[in-house]
Amino acid sequence: MAPRNFKLTIEYDGTDFHGWQVQPQARTVQGEIIKVAKELSRGEVRVVGAGRTDAGVHAVGQVASVTLETGLKDEVLLRAFNAKLPEDIHVRELKEVPLGFNARFDARSRTYHYLILRRKTALWRDRFYQVPFELDVHAMRKALWELVGEKDFSAFASSEEVSRNRRCYIMRADLIDTPPLLTFAITADHFLHKMVRTIAGTLVEIGRGRELDMAEVVASGDRTLAGPTLPPHALYLVRVDY
Repeated sequence: MAPRNFKLTIEYDGTDFHGWQVQPQARTVQGEIIKVAKELSRGEVRVVGAGRTDAGVHAVGQVASVTLETGLKDEVLLRAFNAKLPEDIHVRELKEVPLGFNARFDARSRTYHYLILRRKTALWRDRFYQVPFELDVHAMRKALWELVGEKDFSAFASSEEVSRNRRCYIMRADLIDTPPLLTFAITADHFLHKMVRTIAGTLVEIGRGRELDMAEVVASGDRTLAGPTLPPHALYLVRVDY
């Protein structure tokens, strides 16, 4: 049977995963999808994700290309995946695509949201980043203007970043203010390791009144000038566009 390629739009709760990418002796989202794909294929399988989310990061619209050998129709395959996958992963959409489609390399942009809750919470402490004090949203928005465009974002990359090319093209960076929730939304062609969480940490510092010039931080390429890297539990991969 000839291999077929499928585009999956996936939602997952990242709490109990060591990220997206397969790792030895660790539970990962890609690993769980591969296990199910092997059950549904008569031959070899290949699973490629659009973004390699870190441990604890969630997704609403992760995209994966899954190549397998099957005669099942799209709607049957979708039901089969969701019946076999664990409860913290759900395939929202599945459709057959050309064999040449690659979820990672064909993606034009990825959109992430970092959710900041400006009050203490007992119910949602593992879904939002709690900031129980006032933030200067205007100053934070002004700082975001300095991020848009193609720039070297080394100042926001973790020490584990291995990419030689640290230039990213940020298409949109904004704050969605729906009190008490403040959503940091950012869209780019790609992101460096922990980049979104470090930008979010820098924004919170600016919102609290710390005198930081975002343009100077970007130009410096110096990680020590940026703010802290915020925890992963409030970060969501929302959308991938092609």
